[in-house]
Amino acid sequence: MARRGNIALVNLDTGAVLPAPKARTPHTMDGSYTLNAYTDDAPLYSLALSGAEWATIDWVRSNGGAGAAVKVTALAVAEAILATETTAKTALARLVKLNILLKTSPRSQTYQLNPRRFWEGSGDAQVQACRRLDPPPITPDAKAVAAAKKAAEKAAAKTPGPRRASAARSTTNGGTR
Repeated sequence: MARRGNIALVNLDTGAVLPAPKARTPHTMDGSYTLNAYTDDAPLYSLALSGAEWATIDWVRSNGGAGAAVKVTALAVAEAILATETTAKTALARLVKLNILLKTSPRSQTYQLNPRRFWEGSGDAQVQACRRLDPPPITPDAKAVAAAKKAAEKAAAKTPGPRRASAARSTTNGGTR
């Protein structure tokens, strides 16, 4: 059976020790040639996504939208994420604008998550999906840029300058001038 430092496979019905498995065969997603390794997209945390937008991404992914195009209606998304239909429409529209969700055609209600960022399937199928959809990179919109600017201003305001630091030191001894 299993000895210290060794692992063995045991048939639970017969108790026989099974031979060691063959060496792992490399998968098409192994290596640095997958498309995810070369994306220069904006990180999702920097896009200031709302809760409804995150929930919409999760809903599309759980319904197969990470590997193929799926039919998405605002009403179905709204019921699933416990939001209003207007909120779901707004979330879908912003995700399409950010290129997180790709519409297969302008008038259809079929969407697919951007295969450069979200993919479930083989590496070959990912390459084919990227060729077929020609996904654009995910780029920040005005809301994401405004949120980043506000965070940068807030961080700059928190860092004490040389005058503030010296003023703080002079009042710490309890005396006044």
